[in-house]
Amino acid sequence: MSSFTLIEVIMVIVILGILVVFARPRFEIFYELKIRGGAKRIISDIRYAQSLATSRHEDYAISFDTADNSYRVYRVSDGATAKDPFTHTDLVVDFDDDSMYRGVNIFSVNFDTTDVLRFNWEGVPYDGDGSLLSNRGTINLHCENRQLTIYVAPQTGRISWQ
Repeated sequence: MSSFTLIEVIMVIVILGILVVFARPRFEIFYELKIRGGAKRIISDIRYAQSLATSRHEDYAISFDTADNSYRVYRVSDGATAKDPFTHTDLVVDFDDDSMYRGVNIFSVNFDTTDVLRFNWEGVPYDGDGSLLSNRGTINLHCENRQLTIYVAPQTGRISWQ
């Protein structure tokens, strides 16, 4: 029968405490990378929707669903979902189903009070109602204690993030 002395138990607790102190900053970096990855994916898909609109001379849109933590890119005229240029599957992204982005939440979306960003054949951004985007559109993402906002400029559709 073996038993641990009080000193051995204290040493194990000290070692575990040291490991926790050094491991914590690595998790913070992980969350930062995860939210930035989600933002880059959204930005890439917005630019893709804009390029589809200009190259095909048709309106394309990206519709966000904050309740489902997802979005999709589609042709406005018939609602047909665009194809992902890499996988050739429907361009629907669900952050809850994709392990790369799980934990990243699409917290809020605002394109002049709609959750749809639309581009005409010239690449000019419109809101979901078909009106020219009059204010800077925003997409807010959260991951743990991190927050990141994507901005879409009116008239040009220029994208920035902070």
